[in-house]
Amino acid sequence: MISSIKGLLMDWQYGRGIIKCFINELSDSEMDKPFPRKNLNSIRKQCEELIQIQSCYVKALESRKINFSYNPVADTSKEGLLKAMNQLDLLLEKTLENYNGEEVIIWFGQEWIIHRHLSAMIGHEQMHIGQIIGFCYATGIEIPKQVIDTMALDG
Repeated sequence: MISSIKGLLMDWQYGRGIIKCFINELSDSEMDKPFPRKNLNSIRKQCEELIQIQSCYVKALESRKINFSYNPVADTSKEGLLKAMNQLDLLLEKTLENYNGEEVIIWFGQEWIIHRHLSAMIGHEQMHIGQIIGFCYATGIEIPKQVIDTMALDG
């Protein structure tokens, strides 16, 4: 794997680790506590959507064209969410092993270099991390200590 793609993969793993920490550390009632948002109004629903959207990004690595159609997450238990994330992360890493940085993904008629495609995937994950943290503060869900320490947050 070339160093620029490896760097993006490491950035992905950083954010994904934060999401997994929330899943591992929060209770089911905290995962399902309603947020002040019309849709994706719980941490569990946010995690489901992250899996669905990541699946589209990973499929685009093979098809070379983004398409945001996806299936519902089959198992939305905490274990099921983690399993789906681990499977997608493994597939992502395996797919990127042979990329040389010249690959192009078609985004609605525009050519995006692989780095931009991966950056968009990372940005989407990071946006949800920010939402989850903000919603935790707003609804009184205690943010896991590992997340507080990793991101230098106020507890």
